[in-house]
Amino acid sequence: MQRVVLVMVMPILAAVAVGQDGASGGRQEIDACGVLVQGDGCVLFAGGGGQYVLSEYRDFRIGDAVRVVGTVDPNCTTICGGADGCVRGAVVYDALVYPCGTALPDFPADLIGNLCTATGGALTGLATAGLLFTRRRRVA
Repeated sequence: MQRVVLVMVMPILAAVAVGQDGASGGRQEIDACGVLVQGDGCVLFAGGGGQYVLSEYRDFRIGDAVRVVGTVDPNCTTICGGADGCVRGAVVYDALVYPCGTALPDFPADLIGNLCTATGGALTGLATAGLLFTRRRRVA
């Protein structure tokens, strides 16, 4: 009699962490959704498996749902009680606009790509208009 074992794999889109090893000093990349919460004298990002100090959280306030991308440093020095570490180089996005698991904007590439697309279309239109409105020379 043969046994069949089925294994279900559920993808986790809420947080992505890579690169945790002894050589990196415990630092790991983070791309996680969570909420800004009041810490002990500071604002913390609660998500990605912990509560982390952010050096910058733009115009967001406590209670806002955010997506944070950066590098977690569990050995950072902070006066904020209850923090599991800091997120270095954190970029904070609105979780309603850029939910976890979706692609993030690549601003320089997006701007250049869109500019090239728009310019290419305009030049093609001008060339077509030039061909339509140009008179043919009559040969005598």
